Amino acid sequence: RSLYSFLPHKELRFIFPGLPLLNAVAAVGGARALRWKGALRVIAVLVLLGLAAASIAATVVMSMASVCNYPGGVAMAGLHALEARSASSLSVHIGNLAAISGVSRFLEERGDWRYSKEEGLSKNELASRGFDRLLTEFEEVPGYHCVAAAQGFERLALQKFSWPLVSVVKRPQVYVLARSSDGTTVSCESGGSHFIWG
Repeated sequence: RSLYSFLPHKELRFIFPGLPLLNAVAAVGGARALRWKGALRVIAVLVLLGLAAASIAATVVMSMASVCNYPGGVAMAGLHALEARSASSLSVHIGNLAAISGVSRFLEERGDWRYSKEEGLSKNELASRGFDRLLTEFEEVPGYHCVAAAQGFERLALQKFSWPLVSVVKRPQVYVLARSSDGTTVSCESGGSHFIWG
């Protein structure tokens, strides 16, 4: 099993079937350690409590990070919320990053909208296609103005004098752009008035 860790590409889902067996072995070992007498039992209890606390802490930290891993889904939900009262039929392009970070067919709420997931389009190709809205990793596309930016996970940071000790650092990752009526371009980077989600 240790050789498995050297593989460059592996999926956690292939490890899941083995977890119940590993948990059972760990439980048997813990139960045996709790039958020890004297100082060894005290050490065993402390070690088991420490392992349980470390497991809970790791779960909390990983959950904090996981919640921030879906900026595409946040952007798509936000776009639908912004356009909820719009009666117009829109064409929406879903860029690569948005598509792999939370956008799915289940979020395509409007039957009258056209959704495109065509891959590998450059900024100029997006501009020439004439989509009404873009969910893209590009901060700027010619002929579009920034409506919103959805933030996503960048890294974890330790905080010395505040609680919680670990915080999630986020940055804008998926941008919602709307086609400009006059053909002007307004970047999300320019710091204009646009929504920040996530």
